Amino acid sequence: MRTHAEVVVIGGGAVGAAILYHLAQAGITETVLIEKNELTAGSTWHAAGNIPTYANSWLGMRAGNYAWSLYKELEKDPEAPVTYRHTQAIWPAHTPERMQLFQHLCGVSRSAGFELAMLSPDEIEARHPYWQADDTVLGGILDPYEGDIDPSQLTQALAKHARALGAEVRRFTRVTGLTQRPNGEWEVETPDGTVVAGTVINAAGSSGAMIAAMAGLQLPVVTLEHQYMVTTALPQLEEDTDLFPLIRDPDIRFYLRRERNALLLGSYAHEGRPVWQDGVPADFDHQLFADDVDGMMAVFEAAAAHVPILAEAGAQRFVNGPIPYAPDALPLVGPASGVRNFYHATGVQIGITHSAAIGKAMVEWLAGGETEWDLSAWDPRRFGDWATQDYAAARASEHYDLQYAIPYPHRIMPSGRPVNRTPLYDHLKGQGAVMGQIGGWERAFWFQREGISDTGALSFGHEPWQDAVRLECKTVRDAVGIMDHGGFTKYVVEGPDAFDALNALVCGTLPPVGRVRLSYMLTPQGRIWSEATIARLAEDRFLLCGPTLAVDRDFDWISHSFGTANVTLSKGYDHDSVLLVMGPRARDVLQTLTSADLHAPWMSVAEIDVAGVSVTALRVSYVGELGWELHVSSEDLEQLYAAIWRAGQDYGICNFGSYALNAMRVEKGYHGWGADFGTEYTLFDAGLSKFANLSKGTFCGREAVVQQQQTDPEWSFIGLEITDPSPEPLPSDPIVKDGELIGYLTSVSMGYRTGKLLALGYVQHGSLAMGEACHVQAFGEMRGATRHSHHVYDPDNTRLRA
Repeated sequence: MRTHAEVVVIGGGAVGAAILYHLAQAGITETVLIEKNELTAGSTWHAAGNIPTYANSWLGMRAGNYAWSLYKELEKDPEAPVTYRHTQAIWPAHTPERMQLFQHLCGVSRSAGFELAMLSPDEIEARHPYWQADDTVLGGILDPYEGDIDPSQLTQALAKHARALGAEVRRFTRVTGLTQRPNGEWEVETPDGTVVAGTVINAAGSSGAMIAAMAGLQLPVVTLEHQYMVTTALPQLEEDTDLFPLIRDPDIRFYLRRERNALLLGSYAHEGRPVWQDGVPADFDHQLFADDVDGMMAVFEAAAAHVPILAEAGAQRFVNGPIPYAPDALPLVGPASGVRNFYHATGVQIGITHSAAIGKAMVEWLAGGETEWDLSAWDPRRFGDWATQDYAAARASEHYDLQYAIPYPHRIMPSGRPVNRTPLYDHLKGQGAVMGQIGGWERAFWFQREGISDTGALSFGHEPWQDAVRLECKTVRDAVGIMDHGGFTKYVVEGPDAFDALNALVCGTLPPVGRVRLSYMLTPQGRIWSEATIARLAEDRFLLCGPTLAVDRDFDWISHSFGTANVTLSKGYDHDSVLLVMGPRARDVLQTLTSADLHAPWMSVAEIDVAGVSVTALRVSYVGELGWELHVSSEDLEQLYAAIWRAGQDYGICNFGSYALNAMRVEKGYHGWGADFGTEYTLFDAGLSKFANLSKGTFCGREAVVQQQQTDPEWSFIGLEITDPSPEPLPSDPIVKDGELIGYLTSVSMGYRTGKLLALGYVQHGSLAMGEACHVQAFGEMRGATRHSHHVYDPDNTRLRA
């Protein structure tokens, strides 16, 4: 038994075994997997084992495709048998809105390189010998890749392959403590002794939060009940041994597939049921919860209307077991916040499917420092300390209830809120603000006004907020608007080495004192990690502002980059709140409240007093208008807002929210982190190469950038005007020219100031010239579009520089 290991993996389910397997395949074999019971004893042993490629995102589709591709190869090894069945899957639709979603996802799959396809009711019946349509079925979507696998066999096979290459597996061994040494190694304590690990990976499933707590970390993992049933044997299936597609009916909220000579029926038709708020009981292994027969019967009857042989079967067994969830129902996978050499791989709701992709990612992190796919959507650091267990339970339960709901892009989820609020929260609500949540912060998304109210209706077409946002944008264009931007990520960098440390972190030139510059942080491979607006407050003091959702992720990145430099990095800023004051009358309004000279140039910063309040005023604008970010202490926020609002009455001031902010930044052609750039793109792909200064000396990713500039980029970041009418396309919809896929959309919005429907996206380099026509595939229809400069609004920046 090893007392030292390069990597210790905690948790022996499908996720932990997949990580161990991928590490071993990559030659990292000085490893130990520690499981408190038998392998698969948590959520894996009772999992249904379905492996969909159907997903609402590229990352989900990639993960599913990678899983079945790997598993079909594992199946071929007679020394570690795995029962894998490639069945395909069909998702029927009972509403026009569901058909719209399926048409959109066919486009998403096309842009991602997959082949989901629409089916008619007759085509569904032709593909499934036991399924029948009725007059409610409008069609469906085909996932040609889906199959199912025996989860226990899979886990054992992965572990066996890893052992054969030198990995160690310890069953019936409970981790009792985790302590980090000053050199970064971890002491993993067990009743059988301590293992010293270079890296620890928390793959403990429902126990993930408990393991995190041992390392002094908070992780929002909760466990919900999920139930399926297996019927008694059916004579038809004893005679008919052929495979047939799994059926997932999201409107009735069930899935149904063959299970030997019976049927397996799973349900998402009940509310989310969180369990174990105090952690997993020590003796809960290979156990289940009480059967919910009544809850299953309602779905059983609805499913039997379409699969009549189901009505002929009895219940052989019910399986109601634990399933781990993160608050947003996405995995928690990646580096832990604030510590070295500790990774999470837990909260994985679709564990059998996502385990393979997680194993792949872990190897890439440990061996190369960055991943092939952008995994920011799975990064555990997207949740801070604000995501308590109570919040996680409420939000995960809501997601469970919405598991098969149509994922409308502007759904605002109410559960667990509010968490973090600025002092203006109640006032803005009284002003008609429709609040949403970003990174735990309440933020006004849009403002109701006379004749425009929030009905709660959701659709892919027109929604009430669009009418309100049109007015907000036009007011900002013609007069002045104000926005409370709660939760803005801020860091202060100061000290003797502040300039040198920052200069080595970002690819661009740092600003002189009193000026502001936008810059980008790159990975060693020259991919875009994040962005920061850098304001130089003094020779050795800088304010950095960045994406709200990346506060902990970027803090870790910056801190690691600084190393032992004589510099202090602080999360947050004394002026912790911020008001955006934007529009051609912004200077007129603010000048009534300050004696400071407001004619300082665009991209400048100054410490001034406004209405008797000290603020850090950045002359910047994300909306393309004359304006300021006024960074202010939260204790002075209400006073400052009230003064600006009063002064603005003579100039037609309005409140505006995040939806208007996004619409204006798309109209202006500004990139959005997580939408228009990330770790899958180079500066040259994203059209951001002007922000790199190769002559300034060494910076992270410089060598890669030098190599990249020698060849044409893979992609070109472009702007499109979509000339066909609504509904608006969605991100990831394909861009098509002469019938061939050439790219995809990343951001879409009506440009309310220009009256144009605009999109940002990527096309294969050289495939679409400026002014050339193309099409966007949106909801199954080809919509005419034309490439233009993505800076549609005020392309010469005359309004910004006013």
